[in-house]
Amino acid sequence: MRRLSLYTRTLLTISAAILVIFVALALIYGTIYSYSSWQQRQEELKRNAAELATLTENRMDAAHITFTSADITGHISFAARSTTAFVWVVNVNGEIIYHTGIPADTIVLLERTGDDGRGDPILPAEARNSIQAVYCEVGDRTGFSSLLPEASEWLVASAPIGRHGDLYTGEIVLLKRHHSENFSAFLMEHNVPISFTAAFLLSLAIIIWLSRNITRPIAELARTANSVYSGDLSARVEMGAKAKRDELIPASREDDLTRLVRTFNMLIAQFEERELQHSEFLSNVSHDLRTPVTSIGGFIEGMRDGTIPEEKFDYYLDIIKVEANRLEGLINTLFDQTGQEGQTVLRQEVFDLYALIRQVKQSFEPLLAEKQLEIETVLDHRFEEPVRAVGDVGQLTRVLNNLLTNAVRFTPKHGIIIISTYIGDRSIRVSIEDNGPGIPPEDLPRIFDRFYKADKSRHGEGSGLGLYIARALVQRHSQHIEAGKSADLGGARITFTVARP
Repeated sequence: MRRLSLYTRTLLTISAAILVIFVALALIYGTIYSYSSWQQRQEELKRNAAELATLTENRMDAAHITFTSADITGHISFAARSTTAFVWVVNVNGEIIYHTGIPADTIVLLERTGDDGRGDPILPAEARNSIQAVYCEVGDRTGFSSLLPEASEWLVASAPIGRHGDLYTGEIVLLKRHHSENFSAFLMEHNVPISFTAAFLLSLAIIIWLSRNITRPIAELARTANSVYSGDLSARVEMGAKAKRDELIPASREDDLTRLVRTFNMLIAQFEERELQHSEFLSNVSHDLRTPVTSIGGFIEGMRDGTIPEEKFDYYLDIIKVEANRLEGLINTLFDQTGQEGQTVLRQEVFDLYALIRQVKQSFEPLLAEKQLEIETVLDHRFEEPVRAVGDVGQLTRVLNNLLTNAVRFTPKHGIIIISTYIGDRSIRVSIEDNGPGIPPEDLPRIFDRFYKADKSRHGEGSGLGLYIARALVQRHSQHIEAGKSADLGGARITFTVARP
C-alpha cells in the first residue's frame, strides 16, 4: 500500500484533531445552549400567558363568560405575532370565545356550542387548567396530548383568568411549535451546530492553506534531493514569491524551515562547486601526468630505435630525470592528500625551527635562480638559538615547501619573498609574503579549499592541493593558518603558527 504524502498526513492529522475539538465543544455548548434556550422559551410563553390573563380578566364580565371591551383582541393578536403562537381565550364554561388560530387536525376534534354545532369550539375538560396554575409544558405531557397533531412538537402554556378558590374561571392558552418551520426560526434554533460547522469549514480551509505552505518546502526539498541524487547538481529548492521575500530577511529572523532550505541550497551549491573543482583537478592531473609520461616514452623509444644518437644519450637522460622528478612530485602531492584524509599519526618532537627554515630555503635555490627571485629571512632573534619548536618535522617541512612553492609560482621575475617569524609565549608565528599579484579578497575565504585555484587562467600550473594540504597539516598540529595581503610587499601573505615546547 502506498504511503500517504507528508501533506496529506499533516492535513488529516490536524483536521481530525480540530474535528474532535469542535465536536466536543459543539456538544457541550449545544447542550448548554439548548437547555438555556428551552427554558427561555418556556418562561416567555408563561409570562405572555400570565399578562394576557390579567388583561383579559379586566375586560370580561363578572361571570367570565364574554368580553366587555373589544380592545382586548388587539393585545391578543400582538402577543400571538410576537410569540409566533396560537392564543386561545377560554371562558368559565370551557368555550374558546376568541383565538388567533387552531390547528386543522385539532379543530375537527373539538365540539362546538349551539344546536347546529356551529358555535364556539369547546375545550375538553381533560385539557382545561383545572389546577388554576401558570404552566408551560410539552404538549404530550398535558391534557392536549389527544388534541394536538404530534403533541410532542408543541409547547402548551396556560394561565387562569382570575382565581376563585378551586373553581375553574377560564384561562389563556398559548400553543407553539418548538420546532419552527420557517427558515429564520430554523437558523435561530440551530445556530449552534450551524455556527460550529461554519467555523470548522473555515478552520479546515485555513489548515489546508497552512499545511500546504508548511509541507510545500519539504516536498521541494525531497524533490531536489532526488534530483541531486540522480546527478542534477543544478537543482535548487524553489519556494516561489516567498523565497524572494526571504532573501531580504536577516538570518537572525529566519524561521527554521527557511533556514533549512537556505542551508540545503548552499550545501548543494558547495557540492556542485566541489565537483567542478574535482573535475578541473582531474583534468590538470591528467595533463600533468600525460606530458612527462609522453616525453619519457618518446625519448626512450628514440634511444631504442636509433633516432637519438648515442652521444646525446646523457643529454636526454637528464631530461628524462627531470620529467621523472616532476612525475614523482605530482604523485607525492596526491599521496599527501590521501594522507590527510587517512589521518596518519603525528611524530611529535622538539626541533630547531630556524634550522628547518634555512634548510627549506636552500632547497629552493634552483627555482629561485631560474626566476631570478630573492628570499629574505627576517627572524625574531630575541631568544638565543636554537629556537625550539614542537611538531612533526616531516609534515612541517611539507607545509613550508607548499607555501614557498606557491609564493615562487606567483611572484614575478626579479621579485622578492620574505620569510619572517615572531616568537610568542606559546607559539612561533611564521609568515611568508611576496610582491606578486596577491589573493583577490573574494577568494580569501576559500583559498585553502581542496582543488581551489584563485587564478583560473593558470590552467596548467598546480593542482589546487598545496594550500589545502598545508592547512590540514597545520590544523593537525592544533595550530592556526591564515591568508591575507602583505602590508609591506603588496602581494600575498600566509601566516601559520608552530607550538613551542
